[in-house]
Amino acid sequence: MSGAVQGAWMGPRLAGRGRNGPANATALLSPEQLQAAIAGHLDSPSGGSPLIGWARELGDLHATLLTSCLDPRRRPTDFDEAVLRRRIRGVVGEIDSWAVFVLPRATAGARKHTHSLGEVVSHLAEAYVDAWWTVLHTGDEQLRHEAWFHLGQLHEGYACLLDDLFNRRVELPLGWRGITPTP
Repeated sequence: MSGAVQGAWMGPRLAGRGRNGPANATALLSPEQLQAAIAGHLDSPSGGSPLIGWARELGDLHATLLTSCLDPRRRPTDFDEAVLRRRIRGVVGEIDSWAVFVLPRATAGARKHTHSLGEVVSHLAEAYVDAWWTVLHTGDEQLRHEAWFHLGQLHEGYACLLDDLFNRRVELPLGWRGITPTP
């Protein structure tokens, strides 16, 4: 990844104001930090971004979902897919609610993004889990390469999204928890 894209989320571009005050350089995670948080390798220091905990939780939830669907023998005894999917939507909603107060407002004419911040983080967590599962459980070299390549593309896309957010060139939707089926 180019140095310009990799460091685009930080620096003087954060000097603007967020929705309710100054944009916070520690609020959004760099692509590397987000991936480390999803993997559970980034601790949430006091006063750190709440995205760290949410990203880790989404990584754990997507890992449980994938493992339980692919290998029912490893499914927890109390596994309930509907409950797990509702929890994922709940974490996405928490991120979206938080983002309203943290993200800078887009300028007039900014392009509209198709996914909320919570949906983006959840998608990255799911792709990370899928890529690692593929690497650990398949002997197909091409499939492993495709999984890492796809994850790399998402990593770069997230870096570009951060750059666009802080340059006020993109507006994220507020998010919607969707229809919740009743058990």
